[in-house]
Amino acid sequence: MTFFKRLTYYLFGFTIGLFFLLIVFGGKKTQCNYSPSSRVKNDILEKDWVFQNNIKIPSDTINWFKKSKVIFRKSIINADSCDVYNFSYNSYFYFVKNCDNKAFFIK
Repeated sequence: MTFFKRLTYYLFGFTIGLFFLLIVFGGKKTQCNYSPSSRVKNDILEKDWVFQNNIKIPSDTINWFKKSKVIFRKSIINADSCDVYNFSYNSYFYFVKNCDNKAFFIK
């Protein structure tokens, strides 16, 4: 079998595989969250947010939250019913109480 024939078979199979991938994953919002902080942020983003009275809410809350960092050593994980995560953003520290249906932002 010549090189040109092998290349043709390869490109044909690659094109069919690419077509099926576009059909399967085309309309979905597929994400890969490998790091622990990405998974925590993604979980909190899917819930309803409740802010404490004395917390200042920036105008662009979603980007503010995505840019913040999770500090796991100061977080309380596997507590009673809700995990409490410590977030930092521009020298501001705040806590997020991550419950089943809601995320409570606490100063």
